[in-house]
Amino acid sequence: MHPVTHAPRSKLLANSPALPIIFLIAALLGLNPTARSQETVNRTGAQVKGFLDRLNEYLELKKKLESGLPPVSPSDRTSGVEQHRSALADRTRAARKSAKPGDLFGDAGQLFKEILARDRRTRGTRDTTASLEEVPAGSTLAVNATYPERAALATVPPLVLSNLPPLPDGLEYRFVGRDLVLRDRASNLIVDFIPGALPAK
Repeated sequence: MHPVTHAPRSKLLANSPALPIIFLIAALLGLNPTARSQETVNRTGAQVKGFLDRLNEYLELKKKLESGLPPVSPSDRTSGVEQHRSALADRTRAARKSAKPGDLFGDAGQLFKEILARDRRTRGTRDTTASLEEVPAGSTLAVNATYPERAALATVPPLVLSNLPPLPDGLEYRFVGRDLVLRDRASNLIVDFIPGALPAK
């Protein structure tokens, strides 16, 4: 892997809070941020920053939607949790009724595919298959749909997760078949997904 610590910072990325993530992804993709490849690094940085900005906008919306809902105690494991989840899901669907795949991932979707493809090439098909053995089979997904109950325990494997941009609290990555899902834990909704994010075997 080429070093990524000696390139001058571009004006676009200077002072960006996403900068450490951007250079980590550049390293994962094997990019050497010299003057020759600076344009690629800048494009990657813009994609990551745009993705994080859209997540923050979604979380601001979620905060407003949660306003007025009965608070849930961390120790509550009864119907109160389900009522809160159901009410938040209904409000989210109403507020994002025109949401479609790619609204949050945006043009970073291709970047995620490249990261996952490189992960498979680096670790090999056998290791990748083993790490994803608990991933549920593919099914028809939709933004604002409830995350499938049968897939509730299938989290993204740590080795794969370590290569993806970290998410704000309350959101998580999941795989359903080859699709990468962005799930809101509080509402149990699919808030976005990338079809075919994992390379075919």
